Amino acid sequence: MPARPTTGGAAGVPGDCPLLGTWRLHAMYRNAEEGRRPPGAGWENAVGYLTYTADGHMFALLSRRGKAPIGYPDMDDAGRAAAHKAMVAYTGRFDFRGDHVVHHVDIAWIPDWEGGDQRREVALDGGDRLTLTTPYGRRPDGSMASFSLEWRRVEGGAARPP
Repeated sequence: MPARPTTGGAAGVPGDCPLLGTWRLHAMYRNAEEGRRPPGAGWENAVGYLTYTADGHMFALLSRRGKAPIGYPDMDDAGRAAAHKAMVAYTGRFDFRGDHVVHHVDIAWIPDWEGGDQRREVALDGGDRLTLTTPYGRRPDGSMASFSLEWRRVEGGAARPP
Protein backbone atom coordinates (compact mmCIF):
# COMPACT_ATOMS: atom_id res chain seq x y z
CA MET A 1 0.00 0.00 0.00
CA PRO A 2 1.47 3.41 -0.94
CA ALA A 3 2.35 5.76 1.87
CA ARG A 4 -0.11 8.58 2.48
CA PRO A 5 1.16 12.00 1.35
CA THR A 6 1.82 14.54 4.07
CA THR A 7 2.89 18.13 4.17
CA GLY A 8 5.49 19.99 6.16
CA GLY A 9 3.42 23.16 6.22
CA ALA A 10 2.84 25.35 9.26
CA ALA A 11 0.56 22.72 10.83
CA GLY A 12 3.34 20.12 10.73
CA VAL A 13 2.87 16.57 9.48
CA PRO A 14 0.58 13.77 10.57
CA GLY A 15 2.13 11.52 13.21
CA ASP A 16 1.84 8.52 10.90
CA CYS A 17 4.17 9.98 8.23
CA PRO A 18 6.58 7.07 7.60
CA LEU A 19 9.59 9.38 7.23
CA LEU A 20 9.42 10.80 10.76
CA GLY A 21 12.43 10.06 12.90
CA THR A 22 16.17 9.78 12.45
CA TRP A 23 17.85 7.65 9.80
CA ARG A 24 21.49 6.53 9.54
CA LEU A 25 23.16 6.23 6.12
CA HIS A 26 23.67 2.58 5.22
CA ALA A 27 24.90 2.76 1.59
CA MET A 28 25.22 5.12 -1.35
CA TYR A 29 25.17 4.31 -5.08
CA ARG A 30 25.79 6.26 -8.28
CA ASN A 31 23.24 5.52 -11.03
CA ALA A 32 24.50 6.30 -14.54
CA GLU A 33 24.29 4.95 -18.07
CA GLU A 34 26.94 2.36 -17.26
CA GLY A 35 24.78 1.05 -14.41
CA ARG A 36 24.66 1.22 -10.63
CA ARG A 37 27.97 1.33 -8.79
CA PRO A 38 29.62 2.77 -5.68
CA PRO A 39 29.83 6.57 -5.79
CA GLY A 40 33.61 6.92 -5.95
CA ALA A 41 35.61 9.98 -4.84
CA GLY A 42 35.89 8.61 -1.30
CA TRP A 43 32.13 8.35 -0.71
CA GLU A 44 32.05 4.52 -0.64
CA ASN A 45 32.06 4.42 3.18
CA ALA A 46 30.26 7.67 3.89
CA VAL A 47 28.48 8.24 7.19
CA GLY A 48 25.46 10.40 7.76
CA TYR A 49 22.17 11.11 9.44
CA LEU A 50 18.84 12.33 8.11
CA THR A 51 16.05 13.50 10.40
CA TYR A 52 12.39 14.35 9.71
CA THR A 53 10.46 16.01 12.56
CA ALA A 54 6.75 16.08 13.30
CA ASP A 55 6.69 19.87 12.92
CA GLY A 56 7.75 19.56 9.27
CA HIS A 57 11.49 20.17 9.46
CA MET A 58 14.31 18.04 8.11
CA PHE A 59 18.08 18.06 8.19
CA ALA A 60 20.76 15.96 6.55
CA LEU A 61 24.47 15.66 7.26
CA LEU A 62 26.77 13.32 5.32
CA SER A 63 30.52 13.01 5.46
CA ARG A 64 33.25 10.90 3.94
CA ARG A 65 35.18 8.68 6.35
CA GLY A 66 38.93 9.00 6.71
CA LYS A 67 39.23 12.72 6.16
CA ALA A 68 42.69 14.11 6.88
CA PRO A 69 42.93 16.77 9.60
CA ILE A 70 42.87 20.29 8.13
CA GLY A 71 44.68 22.16 10.91
CA TYR A 72 41.68 23.90 12.47
CA PRO A 73 41.68 26.74 13.46
CA ASP A 74 44.77 27.63 11.41
CA MET A 75 43.67 25.91 8.21
CA ASP A 76 44.40 27.33 4.79
CA ASP A 77 42.10 27.61 1.78
CA ALA A 78 43.13 24.15 0.52
CA GLY A 79 42.05 22.67 3.87
CA ARG A 80 38.73 24.48 3.73
CA ALA A 81 38.13 23.25 0.17
CA ALA A 82 38.97 19.66 1.16
CA ALA A 83 36.54 19.82 4.09
CA HIS A 84 33.80 21.24 1.86
CA LYS A 85 34.26 18.46 -0.70
CA ALA A 86 34.01 15.84 2.04
CA MET A 87 30.50 16.65 3.28
CA VAL A 88 26.90 17.40 2.41
CA ALA A 89 24.68 19.35 4.81
CA TYR A 90 21.35 21.11 4.52
CA THR A 91 18.13 21.77 6.40
CA GLY A 92 14.64 23.07 5.75
CA ARG A 93 10.99 22.06 5.66
CA PHE A 94 9.68 19.05 3.77
CA ASP A 95 6.61 17.83 1.88
CA PHE A 96 6.13 14.07 1.60
CA ARG A 97 4.05 13.00 -1.42
CA GLY A 98 4.12 9.21 -1.13
CA ASP A 99 6.48 8.40 -4.00
CA HIS A 100 8.72 11.43 -3.41
CA VAL A 101 9.71 14.02 -0.84
CA VAL A 102 10.56 17.66 -1.49
CA HIS A 103 13.07 19.33 0.82
CA HIS A 104 12.52 23.12 0.87
CA VAL A 105 16.08 24.20 1.67
CA ASP A 106 16.70 27.18 3.94
CA ILE A 107 20.34 26.55 4.97
CA ALA A 108 22.87 24.55 2.94
CA TRP A 109 26.58 23.97 2.53
CA ILE A 110 25.97 24.74 -1.17
CA PRO A 111 24.61 28.33 -1.15
CA ASP A 112 22.93 27.76 -4.53
CA TRP A 113 20.49 25.32 -2.87
CA GLU A 114 19.23 27.89 -0.33
CA GLY A 115 15.68 29.02 -1.08
CA GLY A 116 15.22 26.15 -3.55
CA ASP A 117 13.86 22.62 -3.49
CA GLN A 118 15.60 19.26 -3.51
CA ARG A 119 13.33 16.45 -4.74
CA ARG A 120 14.07 12.85 -3.79
CA GLU A 121 12.24 9.74 -5.01
CA VAL A 122 11.18 7.63 -2.02
CA ALA A 123 11.21 3.85 -1.62
CA LEU A 124 10.22 2.44 1.78
CA ASP A 125 10.93 -1.17 2.69
CA GLY A 126 9.05 -1.95 5.86
CA GLY A 127 9.30 0.66 8.57
CA ASP A 128 13.05 0.72 8.98
CA ARG A 129 14.56 0.97 5.46
CA LEU A 130 14.38 4.06 3.28
CA THR A 131 15.97 4.76 -0.10
CA LEU A 132 16.08 8.31 -1.45
CA THR A 133 17.15 8.86 -5.05
CA THR A 134 18.22 12.21 -6.48
CA PRO A 135 17.08 13.35 -9.92
CA TYR A 136 19.22 12.31 -12.87
CA GLY A 137 21.31 15.26 -14.02
CA ARG A 138 24.70 16.88 -14.50
CA ARG A 139 27.12 16.48 -11.60
CA PRO A 140 30.03 18.76 -10.61
CA ASP A 141 32.48 16.50 -12.48
CA GLY A 142 30.46 17.00 -15.71
CA SER A 143 29.01 13.50 -15.76
CA MET A 144 25.31 12.62 -15.83
CA ALA A 145 24.01 10.51 -12.93
CA SER A 146 21.64 10.21 -10.00
CA PHE A 147 22.46 8.93 -6.53
CA SER A 148 20.55 6.46 -4.38
CA LEU A 149 21.09 6.71 -0.65
CA GLU A 150 19.96 3.82 1.52
CA TRP A 151 19.04 4.67 5.10
CA ARG A 152 18.19 2.60 8.20
CA ARG A 153 15.95 3.94 10.93
CA VAL A 154 17.68 4.75 14.23
CA GLU A 155 15.71 3.26 17.11
CA GLY A 156 15.90 4.72 20.58
CA GLY A 157 18.99 6.61 21.67
CA ALA A 158 22.26 7.32 19.95
CA ALA A 159 23.42 4.91 17.30
CA ARG A 160 26.98 4.31 16.17
CA PRO A 161 27.84 4.25 12.45
CA PRO A 162 28.34 0.73 11.10
